[in-house]
Amino acid sequence: MIYFDNGATTFPKPRAVVNAVDKTLRYYGANPGRSGHNMSLKASEIMYECRKNAAELFKAESPEKIIFTYNCTTALNYVIKGLLKEGDHAVISSLEHNAVLRPLESLKENGVEYSIADYSTDDEKTINNFRNAIKPNTKLVVCTHASNVFGVRLPVERIAALCRIHGVLFCVDAAQTAGVVPISLKDSCIDFLCTAGHKGLYGPMGTGILVINSETLPESLIQGGTGSFSSDRKQPSILPDRYESGTPNLPGIAGLNEGIKFVMNRTERSIESYESELAVRLYHKLKNIPGVVLYTDSPESHRCVPVISFNIEGLDSEETSEILDKRFNIAVRAGLHCAPLAHKFFGTQNIGTVRAVLSVFSNYEQVDYFISSIRTINKFKKELKKVAIDI
Repeated sequence: MIYFDNGATTFPKPRAVVNAVDKTLRYYGANPGRSGHNMSLKASEIMYECRKNAAELFKAESPEKIIFTYNCTTALNYVIKGLLKEGDHAVISSLEHNAVLRPLESLKENGVEYSIADYSTDDEKTINNFRNAIKPNTKLVVCTHASNVFGVRLPVERIAALCRIHGVLFCVDAAQTAGVVPISLKDSCIDFLCTAGHKGLYGPMGTGILVINSETLPESLIQGGTGSFSSDRKQPSILPDRYESGTPNLPGIAGLNEGIKFVMNRTERSIESYESELAVRLYHKLKNIPGVVLYTDSPESHRCVPVISFNIEGLDSEETSEILDKRFNIAVRAGLHCAPLAHKFFGTQNIGTVRAVLSVFSNYEQVDYFISSIRTINKFKKELKKVAIDI
């Protein structure tokens, strides 16, 4: 199979990731931080090494500022629901994922409001839209680093500086950029960085990271056993214990540690350069096929990550995806990609898009086979559409 669904989760994983998960399940299955025996201590060492490497990757202040979560969605919920109270206001971009939109919608019942600042290909307009959306009671701005549907990047460092000037906390959703785009929290105005472990960091599913870069801490949404201060009825206030109750996903974290090391060894710059070359090739070859509709400019003409969304005229996005899967053994994702705001902004909310997302394991041969398959589908779409319906 040619796997171009890396926006959902990267596949394949580096061999070291697979080996780390297997080794942990075989030899280090004890609960970390709960016991004093050797296996438990080794488990704690694995977790700490992953924290240390994540802190180095993102230039965080210390390993204790790295909070393990079960995905990027959990990390975003920790920040949004842990900070916003009745009477507070938040600002988000017009490209946000449901992991941002739905928590804010649920908080409306608690008297929380939010506004949407439109993205623009002109960074100055984007900054002005965020500036105009900030109110006296704005407490938090949440912004995706790059759209999971269209790949376009927002000027998060400038938005972060704007927030600092206005005394507003700033949270970045880096699900599509961590491991691909260099992110440094050193001397940064980003207060909270949320990301998935299973995408550009090449860790297993069920892993995520919240990086705390602020003195203001969200309330803990989940309380329970942490292995520390067990005689205290209240949740510990120290990091990372404040947010890590219950047994952690040690095999996942062990794999994530190897995924982070893989990225650090390759370097984000080289990964970004390689994936961008493939994305540019894919974009221009798609553009030369009559009947293929693209929704952004060429990847080299604007800051982006290797995410290409398109449609074939006369076919629903799900039909195209199904034909690619059943007839050509190619995995992509179609539909709204859990990001209705982005589709509304680009005018595709009623049809969705086919999304092809590359990874460091993608190659030129796969891109060319993909293009050949799209040409065939476009040429014989009437016949293949019937096949898709029959399937």
